[in-house]
Amino acid sequence: MLRVLCLNLVLLLLAPAATAVERDPGWTTGGDLRACSAPVWSSRVAEGEPGQGRRVLVIGDSLARESKDDIVRGLRRSGWTPTIRCFGGKRLDWALAQIDRARALGQLPDVVVLVMGTNDMRWIDRSTTRARMERVARELRGRTVVWMDTYGSGGDRFTKSKERWINRQIRRLDQAHPHVQRVPWGAMAEDLGVRFGSALHYDRKGERAFARALVDGVNRAAG
Repeated sequence: MLRVLCLNLVLLLLAPAATAVERDPGWTTGGDLRACSAPVWSSRVAEGEPGQGRRVLVIGDSLARESKDDIVRGLRRSGWTPTIRCFGGKRLDWALAQIDRARALGQLPDVVVLVMGTNDMRWIDRSTTRARMERVARELRGRTVVWMDTYGSGGDRFTKSKERWINRQIRRLDQAHPHVQRVPWGAMAEDLGVRFGSALHYDRKGERAFARALVDGVNRAAG
């Protein structure tokens, strides 16, 4: 009986470790309300197909932030174990820094999703953006990169012309780099009639559609 009690005590003490999560201790927001909460590298590995528990890192701007809960639920339902690094208003220079940070922590998995480009087109010149996109592709060579292309209302400095240009660049990366897989979200959103809650952000139905497209893209590219 004593041995059984001791065994149960050991199991009880070990139980929290089995469900522990590791948050990036270096995550800083500066009080910026556009930020997501600190990225979590969960020890609770998902089950099911097609992910089979494999990890996936999503690096994104406010579009990822607004759909974050839907993305996490959808990926876990498909058997993926997700980590989300997102911050509204950020651009590809920030995404590159997140890649470096994840690598330094040993948290850069074989599947990486990019939800970036809208803010680059709003503020950064095209030659710089093109060069940063190429650097992302190089930094993630040997991994599967799923890149969501963009969709906007045409307002807040993100014109339809800019949307078309950045989506052409994502398509070019897809064609030039076998490890990059584009998700044609812009065309999908237009076909679905996605509506906007603001110039750049979707209504609730659109957020769920965005998350589904992302999860489906991961399943197709890496599943």
